[in-house]
Amino acid sequence: MSKNKQQHPPKGFAARSRQWRRNNRRRFNQLLARLLGTPEARRRPLAADTRRILVVRLNKRLGNILFLTPMLRSLAATLPEARIDVVIQSQAQQKLLQTLPGVDRVWIQEPNLFGTLRLLRRLRRRRYDLTIDPTGNSASNRIAVALVRTRQRLGFAKNDQWLPLTHAAGRPSSRHQALQAVELLRNAISEPPVTTFDTLAVFPNETDREAAEAHWHNALGRYANSGAPVVGFFSRATGRKALRPHWWQAWILEVRRAAPQVVLLEILPDDNADPIVPEIAHIAVKPLTELAAVISRMDQFVAADSGPMHLAAAAGTPVIGLFRATRPSDYAPLGQHCTTIEGQALTPAGVAGELARRLNHGDTAPARVSGARE
Repeated sequence: MSKNKQQHPPKGFAARSRQWRRNNRRRFNQLLARLLGTPEARRRPLAADTRRILVVRLNKRLGNILFLTPMLRSLAATLPEARIDVVIQSQAQQKLLQTLPGVDRVWIQEPNLFGTLRLLRRLRRRRYDLTIDPTGNSASNRIAVALVRTRQRLGFAKNDQWLPLTHAAGRPSSRHQALQAVELLRNAISEPPVTTFDTLAVFPNETDREAAEAHWHNALGRYANSGAPVVGFFSRATGRKALRPHWWQAWILEVRRAAPQVVLLEILPDDNADPIVPEIAHIAVKPLTELAAVISRMDQFVAADSGPMHLAAAAGTPVIGLFRATRPSDYAPLGQHCTTIEGQALTPAGVAGELARRLNHGDTAPARVSGARE
């Protein structure tokens, strides 16, 4: 066999190897679940002295971290005397959660073994009253929850749930991950009564808002205080979720035709990114809390399924979410005035028309937010 073939095994073999590992892992998880785990729901009261809570969400995607916010707010409202710690993987997202009510410490898992072990030692010293895995499909979450010292563990009951949980919810009714986490609390805790939230939320502080005002004036110039409606948009998304640049260029032309009073402001992922149309106002803001404060000043925000789309919903801005490859039932922007567009309606003219309708008639009621509950 040649050296090249040794370094690059056939795709068929690699695929079979991955499938073999997945099958063995699933069988092992099911065996552990039968011996030690929690295959069935357990709805029980929390210990009356539950004060220290840890939520583990080992993930770097902005949307997935924002999906924690309804559950964290629900925990804080249900247990107002408790202090909530969270474990995530991205330093950039830390401040988004740090300013939520009830949140005490946001721990960051470092991307190396020594950093992970150091974090684990710190967590074990804190001895939590309740530790929560808010998802039902993360092996990393389960391992971390298993290793932390805690009196109560809360998560989803499943056939392959090998964690011994004291409180467990069954299969959620919603497909949306943010709403599933809220269902987890409601369906696994019988006492105290759980107060629930079903929208994303972030709370930029005064420093963030002052920085946002400077960004706003730098980007918009004479239009910053003109009174004209400002519509932000984010033209990037990952993989098949993204709409092509020519789609966005056509959409800009349609917006100018349908709503000529609008001032457009493009949000760029970084300073090196090129705007879709150079003469359109554009801005790149790295601190996420500052970006949230900038977006909160906008009248509407338009984006494909992406982190900035969810950040806009969390900032309280009316959002039009564009869904090309994913389903709104799974990933809709959860906000008071958010809507989604997909399928045949996902045309530049159709999206511009919906934007004009919302601006001209003041109609910001959600046309469709799959999975949301009033």
